[in-house]
This record gives sequence, structure tokens and C-alpha cells, in this order.
Amino acid sequence: MKKLFFVAAITFTCVFASLNVFAAGQKQESSGPQTVTFWYNNTGDEAKVYEQAITAYNASQSKYRVEGLSVNDTQKLIVALASNEAPDLVKGSNSQVISYQGQGLLESMKSLISRDKFDTAAFASKAIEANSVKGEIFGLPLSGYTIQMFYNKDLLAAAGYSAPPATVEEMYEMAVKVTKLDANGNIDILGYPLFPLASARQELIYAFGGRWWAEDGLTLTPQSSGVLESLRYNQRYRTQYGIDKVQAFVATANTNRYSEKDMFFAGKQLFRLDGSWLPTMMENFKSTVNWGIALIPAPRANLGIRGISRYETDSVFIPVTAVRKDGAWDSVKWLTGPQGSKIILLGTGNLPALKALYTDSEILAKPGFKEFIDALQLEKGIQYPVIGSFAEYTSMINEFLDNVYSGKQTPEAAMAGLADRVKNLK
Repeated sequence: MKKLFFVAAITFTCVFASLNVFAAGQKQESSGPQTVTFWYNNTGDEAKVYEQAITAYNASQSKYRVEGLSVNDTQKLIVALASNEAPDLVKGSNSQVISYQGQGLLESMKSLISRDKFDTAAFASKAIEANSVKGEIFGLPLSGYTIQMFYNKDLLAAAGYSAPPATVEEMYEMAVKVTKLDANGNIDILGYPLFPLASARQELIYAFGGRWWAEDGLTLTPQSSGVLESLRYNQRYRTQYGIDKVQAFVATANTNRYSEKDMFFAGKQLFRLDGSWLPTMMENFKSTVNWGIALIPAPRANLGIRGISRYETDSVFIPVTAVRKDGAWDSVKWLTGPQGSKIILLGTGNLPALKALYTDSEILAKPGFKEFIDALQLEKGIQYPVIGSFAEYTSMINEFLDNVYSGKQTPEAAMAGLADRVKNLK
């Protein structure tokens, strides 16, 4: 009996001591900054930019200390989000926000925004829309992202034009006039903007008023009249100069994209639908092309959509299993605010989502940014759909576009086939 009492006494003493140690630890942690873990998907020089922003945030206050980690393995992130080992804060794309929210992995920011009376109107409306599902915000934007039209001023002037096209009809006319073949009949200068392929699949469709999905983000519309009209122009150009010849040019362009031999950098493309990073790349590769930027054209009968393009954001979001959500939210507010956002934008070369930075002199000093910000202010960005099978839909679109590009199917037949295939996608 004495032995049992002695053992119980020892056990009680150990437990009591452990509780004291735990309490001391808790007290010690609460007296210093709480650690907030932040995973971002940038690497190399861009990772250094995020570490710079993190250092600035940590120096701005003493309650929290953010520890950053570069994680660009999507599968690793998804596994972590679904477990109790999730970081407190994650940086990714707005498409990830929509996807992860659909899987129940993200914390709604509604109550946090309401509690702090946080002003979401400070951001572009498209930026907030891009990170919302059914009107509820699940991420906040660090930057905006759109595509517009670059053009070669010298090629255009040599063809007798003094200004870039405002309509898709003018764009096609100019493209045909500028396209040049070499002695073997191969395309030397591509007039029509068939490359990059992602822009041909998106912006070259949107320019004609086409949509792959309706504004509700749920209804798929591959047979919309604008899609069909865009593909008719696309196929007409390929047929005129030879399907194989066009394919060969595009294949070479794809191989050399964003390199010293990039076709636009080398003066071999009249029009290029691309992003705000292109001027800096051209400067880095010492391209001598005399370029300009214009809004993406629109149909003569629908000029109101001129400048339409995809709209995406880099975003930060809080996992539903995050341990320190208050700390994550505090750092979100700073990183997406004027100080944090500006550090990130200047370091990565991205466009602002925060409207106050649209007029910032340092932001506007970056080549091409003024024109792109002018386009952003039109608020004509197209959001990605909220269907769970978006990646599958994109794969199907590419498959049927290949049939059009290769001349195997008419636009009408190809889009009818695509519409049939996507009936059961959700």
C-alpha cells in the first residue's frame, strides 16, 4: 500500500512539474512574438523578394514573426492543407484559391474583414472577384495580371499604317499585309497573333466576343458565336499561308519563347498578345525592336469590349487548419497593403491589384506598366470558371483546337464535338 502511495506521489509530482514547465513555456511564448509560417511558391530571385517583404513586415511590429519557406510542390501543399501540418499562410494564384476553397481547405476571410472593418474597396473589383466564391472572400490579392497587344511599330509603318488596329477586322487586314515568306515559301514574319498558344486560346477568342464559359462561371459555352468567328479567322490565315508552314513557325516560336531568339524580340512577329513582363525581357536580351502596346482589338460591331483579357492575381490565403490565423491575417493585411505589395511588385515585375499603386511613380516607371495599368482600370478582365473540372475542360479545348488548327475539322464541327464532350463536366 505504501509502495502504491509512493508511486502515485511521484507520478503526481512529475505531472505537476510538467504542467509548470508547460505553463512556463506558454508564458514565455506569449511574452515574445508568435511565429507565423508562410509558404510561397516563388523560387530564385523572386523568393528573395518575398523574404525581403517578410523581413520588412517583421520589423514593422513585434507581436508576430513570420517565417517564410519556398514551396512550389503543389502536391506537397495540398497534402499539408488537408492535414494538421498546414502553414498559417500560403501564397499562390487565385485559381488555387477557388480550387482549394471548393475542397473545403481554406478559411473564409468574411469574419476577419468584418471584425477589422477592412476596406476591400481599396483593391480593383476584379481582384476581389477573382478571390471570391459566391460573394465570399477566401484570398486577398498581391498583384493583378492581364494580357494586352504588343506590336512592331516599324513593320506596321512599312506596310503603310500609322496606328495599331482598333478592330479585329483591321488586325487581320494588317496581319495579311505584313506577313512575309522566304524564298522557300516558309513564313519569315508572322502577321497574325497565333503565338503564344495560351493567348491564342484565350485573348484571341475573347477579342471576337467569344467565351468558353458564361459569366456565371459554371455554364460552358464552346459554341458561342465569338468562339466560332475567331476560329474562322484563325483557320483562314493558316489555310492562306499553309497549315504546315504556320505550324512550323509556331513550333519554332514556342521553342524559343522568352529567349534571345524569341520571334517578337527578333522582329519576326507583327502582333504579340502577352504580359507586362515582355518589355523588361526585351531589354534584358538587348532586342532592338521598336515596339508599342495597344488595347486588344474588338469587333467593329462591338467596340465596347476592346481591351478584354483574362484577369488573374497572385494571392495569399489562410488554410482552415492553420494554427495562428490571427497572425496570418495580420500579415495578410500588411503584405497586400501599400508597403508590402509595393516591395513585391517592384521585385517581381507584376502589376498592382491595389488601386492606390496605379499612380505610384516607381510602379509607373517600369516599362509598359502605364499602358497595362490603363487596361486594368477598364475592369474588363475575364475570370476563370469555378467548375471543379476546369483543368479537364482546358485539356479538351486544346484537343479540339488542334483539330481546327490542323484543318481536320471546321470550327463548327470541332466546337459541336467539344460541346458534346463537356456535357457532364461539373
